[in-house]
Amino acid sequence: MTSKYETTIDLEDKNSSHALIVEFVGHDKRVLDVGTSTEQVAKVLGERGCKVTRIEVDPETARQVEEYCETVIIGDVENLDLGNELDDEHFDVIVLGDELEHLKDPLQTLRRLKPFLRAAGYVVASVRNMAHGSVRLALIQGKFHHPSLGLVDDMHLRFFTRESAEQLFKDAGFLITELKSTTRAIFDTEKDSKQIPDEVLRLVQGDPEASTYQFVLTAHRYGEVGTLAKRVWLLSEQLAERDRTIYELNRRLRNFEELQHILDRRTKQLAEKEREVAMLAQEVAERNDRIARLTQFGREGT
Repeated sequence: MTSKYETTIDLEDKNSSHALIVEFVGHDKRVLDVGTSTEQVAKVLGERGCKVTRIEVDPETARQVEEYCETVIIGDVENLDLGNELDDEHFDVIVLGDELEHLKDPLQTLRRLKPFLRAAGYVVASVRNMAHGSVRLALIQGKFHHPSLGLVDDMHLRFFTRESAEQLFKDAGFLITELKSTTRAIFDTEKDSKQIPDEVLRLVQGDPEASTYQFVLTAHRYGEVGTLAKRVWLLSEQLAERDRTIYELNRRLRNFEELQHILDRRTKQLAEKEREVAMLAQEVAERNDRIARLTQFGREGT
């Protein structure tokens, strides 16, 4: 049986979360792969010299992936006795590919996995963006479906935005040291986003995160991140804040332009009314003049 998430990885596709995961892991690492959605990740990592231990809840997927792994542990990562299963093993990288959304308690899971990282080890994770524009527009229409695949996959128990994902790792004692995004246009996803007012669509499309489909990140434990990595992360945060500021300024500009458009329309309507009033006043004056002449004519005739 093939997983519903199965896909071939194109390492040249930088808009693929799987390709970015492989890039972030690198070569010749000891990797703990926690339920990543496709066996292809383990296969490619093995081809790049990595030694992979896989935790897999589905026995069928475990059988499919075991040829690419040194060890396969069958079970739910949230319920396993990790100390017993992993013994004294420590890993260069722990991979959580599209896994956090499926967990009842992702925070506790991150905390439980953290001791199994080597001193300079790090987590690689991909997280789907609940704030994608298609989801926002669907909610505006009063719709929220759980399809078998996608942003709100019917197996998802948790939903994340960039802010909540960052907070999750912070609460677990990690510092996100690199973050990239995969993107999909609003109308390319599984959501029906039609019949939306133009002004609402413009507002959603103006948000820099509206086209972000997944966040792919690396995270190191606090206290084990070098000064340069911290500076890189702070710079990325400053750039993100700049993008948010630009978005807010653009939103205000759009509001101003809309108000200006309304003002121009009302000014035009007022000018038309003034012309109508002037024409009516001219007509009344002409009628009064005729009445006055007729009255004068009547007097003279008598």
